[in-house]
Amino acid sequence: MRNQVLVAIAGLVLFCLAGIKEIYSSQSTSSIQAHYIRGILYDSEDKFEQAIGEYLAASALDNSVSAIHKKLAIDYIKTAEYEQAEQELLLVKQFDPQDESVRFLLANFYTAQKKFSQAIQEYQELLKDHPNDLEALASLADLYVIQEKLDQAIDTYQKILQEKPDSAQVHFNLGIILTKLDKLKQAEGHFQKALEIEPDYLQAELALALISEINQNLAQAIEHYQQALKIDPLNINVYHRLAQTYYRDKRIDQAIRQYEFILKLNPYNIDAYLELSYIYLQEKKLEQCIAMLQEALLYEADWRLDIDSPGLTSREGLQQLRQIKKAQLYLVLGLAYAQKQENQQAIEAYQSSIAARPENGVSYFYLGAVYERAGERQKAYQALEKSVELDDQNPDALNYLGYMYAEDTIKLDQAEELIKQALALDPDNGAYIDSLGWVYFKKGKLDQALVEIKRAVDIFKDAEVFEHLGDVYQSKGELDNARGAWEKALELEPERESTQEKLDRLNTDYGYKNGASSRRD
Repeated sequence: MRNQVLVAIAGLVLFCLAGIKEIYSSQSTSSIQAHYIRGILYDSEDKFEQAIGEYLAASALDNSVSAIHKKLAIDYIKTAEYEQAEQELLLVKQFDPQDESVRFLLANFYTAQKKFSQAIQEYQELLKDHPNDLEALASLADLYVIQEKLDQAIDTYQKILQEKPDSAQVHFNLGIILTKLDKLKQAEGHFQKALEIEPDYLQAELALALISEINQNLAQAIEHYQQALKIDPLNINVYHRLAQTYYRDKRIDQAIRQYEFILKLNPYNIDAYLELSYIYLQEKKLEQCIAMLQEALLYEADWRLDIDSPGLTSREGLQQLRQIKKAQLYLVLGLAYAQKQENQQAIEAYQSSIAARPENGVSYFYLGAVYERAGERQKAYQALEKSVELDDQNPDALNYLGYMYAEDTIKLDQAEELIKQALALDPDNGAYIDSLGWVYFKKGKLDQALVEIKRAVDIFKDAEVFEHLGDVYQSKGELDNARGAWEKALELEPERESTQEKLDRLNTDYGYKNGASSRRD
């Protein structure tokens, strides 16, 4: 064993001596050599502070030896003394301007320090002497991308392709940049070239799928996702994208089967449960929706969460994400019960959503809506007011609360303000325009009410809007117009009792013969 140690030390000494030829030539003194070798020995033992001391001692004897400054720079980086490291690297560059390695080291150092402009300058200087250095070109292109200097990045990648046209990675990188610049046709060409060079290039296949989605060519996107799954058959994220694209392409049964397959691969995938339950909700398959969500709740402790999002890898972040998913689940459950008109179950589901995420105004909005439909008006006001307090960018909540105020002829100024806020967010929404007209009607501003409600009628045909229009006409004394509007409301909704009663009174009070009352027969 002793002989092996001696051989190892001898080899290390020879290596050290081979690396300090310039020391011999600059000042052939045993002191410089001794300090330098001791520094390398300390480095081999990860004793960087002692190594730095030896290199500093050697440098004090001759400050012009670049090899010593390079060792110092590396050890300063290892000990996180970055200002000293930069000073040493700049000295190496000064004493030995032909040393390419120090330029790379400086560029990498600046990149790590996020001093991107200095890093770019180092690569540019290096490329003046070595214009076809592929490593420098690739690093420079990456820096241009980081700084969003996309045109320069494209030029640099194209120079790389001149030297290395069969680089799938470079074609892919170019495709990504061109996609950002909305040059989709050119980007598509580079992604396809990357796949020609490397047929199993998963990211290129996925990029082509994304471009197809952007171009609304969903059938082609599906083909790319299917091809991606041949490359990586167990990629859950690709299965999700494929299922979502099936649904967008109105291939409902295929989307459902895809989500069911995802849950076979991973029975605890909460996103698959949520997305599939949402499809059931949209397709009015309410029993399946509720059953799917109840099944997901059984596995709550084992939910698999997507932790790719920045800031969600901590325990606190993961708990926050879990609560978000739980709130979403109960929200969809509430929507399903509400569609079944099972108000109490819907209320309990919305309350559970709020308990999971109290700051979410959307759950308060739906809770308020179901309270209103259940006739619990005061609770509806409380929930809707809380919803607007938490989220004043939800136009549905703003309009709903404003319309309720108008219906009850209270807080009419506030109602007008709320509905105008909703219209600022969604200016062409016929329901909101009708609500504004209804506020004007309750304020006695009949001409303004008529303008707005007629505008609402032009946007969408709805029985309630036509009833409102008839009410305005009646208040203005235009009874024939009122009768026509109410009749139109009943054409759209024959069982609408409030409208029928108004027509009946009109017929009785003003002697209209037959009239619309016959519509109920």
